[in-house]
Amino acid sequence: MAEKGTAQGAPDPFEEILERYGSLLRGTIAQVCPRDLGLQFDDIEQEARLRIWRTLKSETRIEKPASYLYRVAVTATLDAVRRATARREEQLPPSSAGPDATARIEGQAPAGPPESPESAAHHRLLLDKVQAVLRGMRPDRRAAVSLHIRGFVPEEIGGLLRWSEARARSAVYRGLKELRARLAAEGIEYES
Repeated sequence: MAEKGTAQGAPDPFEEILERYGSLLRGTIAQVCPRDLGLQFDDIEQEARLRIWRTLKSETRIEKPASYLYRVAVTATLDAVRRATARREEQLPPSSAGPDATARIEGQAPAGPPESPESAAHHRLLLDKVQAVLRGMRPDRRAAVSLHIRGFVPEEIGGLLRWSEARARSAVYRGLKELRARLAAEGIEYES
C-alpha cells in the first residue's frame, strides 16, 4: 500500500499539518463564524485548507503552525462574512413578483411596504456619512466598530483581531462614542 506523502516517500507537510491542527482549524471557524448568515462551515474550511496548501506549495515554511492556522481560519471566515454581506446588499427582490411572492418562495413573512426612493436615497447618504466617519477613525477603533456593526460581540471581536476581550470592548465603546460625536457634529443624532 502506498504511503501518503511526497514522491520521495517523505510525509506530505500539508497532510501532517492538517492531521495535527485540523481540529483547531475547524473549531476556530465554528467559533468565529456567525450563525445567522447561512454560511457553510465546510465551505469556509475548504477555503482555509486551500490557502494553507498554496502557502506550503510555494515552499514557504510555517514557523508557528497553530498560530498560522488560527489566522487563516479567522481571515477565511471574515472573507466569507464579507462576501455574504455584500451579496445581501446587492440582492433586490424580483420586481414583477413583488415582495409578497418573494417572501412566500423563501418561506418567510412578507416584508413591510417597499422603501420609497426618497427614503432609500436618505439611507444611502446616511450610510455614506457613517462610512466616511469610519474611514477617518484610528485603525483599531475602525476595525472594532466595523465588526460591532456587523453583529459581533466584544469577545468575538477580540478573538478575530487577536486582542483581549477588554481591549475589544474598550475599542468598541470609544469607537462608537467617537462615531456618535462626529455624526452629531454633522447634524445626525444617533440613539443607542
